[in-house]
Parts: sequence; C-alpha cells; structure tokens
Amino acid sequence: MQRFINTLKQIAANERQAALPMTICFGKVIALSPFRVQIDQKLVLTKEFFIVKSGVSASSFKVGDVLILFRNDGGQKYLVFDKKGAL
Repeated sequence: MQRFINTLKQIAANERQAALPMTICFGKVIALSPFRVQIDQKLVLTKEFFIVKSGVSASSFKVGDVLILFRNDGGQKYLVFDKKGAL
C-alpha cells in the first residue's frame, strides 16, 4: 500500500512540474571571451545555452553582472531577460 501511495505522490509531483514551463533563476557572468555564466557552484554555462533578443551580445554585459534568466522546462536553454539591478 505504501508503494502505491508513493507512486501517486510521484505522479502528482511530476504533474506539478510539467505545469511549470519555465523557472526563474540567476546567473553571474564570470567571463566574456568565451562567454560563461555561473548558475550555481557546479553549473557554468556557455553561450550555446542562451537565447537573447536581437541586439544583445556578450559585450552587452561585464564580468560580475548578475543576469535574470528564464530556464525552459528541461533546462536546456536559458532566456536572458535582463541584468539584475537595485531599487
């Protein structure tokens, strides 16, 4: 019975995750050439992982900038929304 309940919980968790087509996350620019952004301690992404709007390039940022990113479901691509700022 416990196995059945755990299976139902897993199905429900998968459904909730599937309903979220994206996740907001942050990344810090750690290099411009080649362009690299650190998402967390172990995950560093290169330009191939990013989608940007027309006119945006690596030169639009500087080392140390924190980017607001939308990660698509599955985490294969990240949309660069903007740089994180302060009020």
